[in-house]
Amino acid sequence: MLKVGMSLRKAVLGAALLAASASSALAGEVTLWSWRTEDQAAMEKIFAAFTAKNPDITVKLQFTPDADYQNRLSTALRGGKGPDIAQLKAYGELQPLIQGGYLEALDESVPQLKEFGEAALGGSRSIDDGKLYGVPYSTPVMGVFYNTEIFEKNGIAVPKTYEEFIAACTKLKAAGVLPIAAGGANGSAWALEISVGVVGPTVYGGGFYDEMMSGKAKFTDPRYVAALQRVKDLAPFYSDGFAGVDYTTATQQFISGKAAMFLGGAWENGSFKAQNPDLKFSIFPFPADKDDGPVAVSTFSDGSYGLVSDSEHKEDAVKVLQFIASPEFAQLFADNLGWPPARSGATANDPVLKSMIDMQAKPTPYLTLVGFRWQTPTASSILQAEIIDMIEGKIAPDKLAADMDAGVATWFKPKQ
Repeated sequence: MLKVGMSLRKAVLGAALLAASASSALAGEVTLWSWRTEDQAAMEKIFAAFTAKNPDITVKLQFTPDADYQNRLSTALRGGKGPDIAQLKAYGELQPLIQGGYLEALDESVPQLKEFGEAALGGSRSIDDGKLYGVPYSTPVMGVFYNTEIFEKNGIAVPKTYEEFIAACTKLKAAGVLPIAAGGANGSAWALEISVGVVGPTVYGGGFYDEMMSGKAKFTDPRYVAALQRVKDLAPFYSDGFAGVDYTTATQQFISGKAAMFLGGAWENGSFKAQNPDLKFSIFPFPADKDDGPVAVSTFSDGSYGLVSDSEHKEDAVKVLQFIASPEFAQLFADNLGWPPARSGATANDPVLKSMIDMQAKPTPYLTLVGFRWQTPTASSILQAEIIDMIEGKIAPDKLAADMDAGVATWFKPKQ
């Protein structure tokens, strides 16, 4: 009986020690959720650098496709089963999570945020208390990615004017090359909204955002309508049957060398390289009517990483967030992902990244995202719902602009 009792006590003690060990391991594990499935390998490399200096903390990355991410995150947060750190959308799309009490303000726990510019921080700031609820990771630009080998083979220089751009497209099409990979099918009309962000500022100008915010201009302003018209005018150079082409197919047309150009954002750089390391490409800002200096380029805060309020590992999670706010992270982000980091000062070792940073010299906020995604209906939702019909000629650009004005008028109040 004594032997049995001692064996039982040993078993109980062993189980307790095992449980304590497991608890200790979990205490050093910080879960981080992201929608950037295409960045998984790069993200694992970046956070391995953190763990190398903080061996007692492991960052467990979990990726969910963008189309499903927001729903998964919101459901998990409501049920108290969210991650410790969540990748967060910016501007208006972030506010419901702040207002629901699902995130903690970081102004005090991550003091490095004071070293960021407001252009990066604006997407993470609460409209109610003015506090910051995320550490921003990138302020991407948007422009025209182009296959340098195709351009060279066809004797095409980077166009400096809109007329030269159209001439380049015409020459490429005559040579049997798809000029612009584009499509908006299967829920990817957001990629066509990006096209408006690429083209628009060269038509309506860098100061148009401020005019919109003050109420001096509306979407029905002739300048914005002209920007929509220009996107429509490019239709002959888009992918054949583009209304049935989705974002993934369009990117593959560019990555495989079938298309000469792709209108997109800085986040494509690392993705293109990862999928085809042999692809020779660069980026240029969409040209304006006249070659009279730098054109305005859309930029914005892409998102941030935030601390979930009911995290059981807040101390460790804050250390991870402090790392994300550091110069080291900014450099790792630039080197491994190839888009401009939110924190300035990183060295651009990649020539494509250097071109994008150069494009940041004349920024203007990405209009529909920064200014008009704060409440519903958003300008983006209306634009995405109607842009394919506009490009196909089923509705006129001024009708789309009027619908955008009517939608945001239900909630938008100009700043005085």
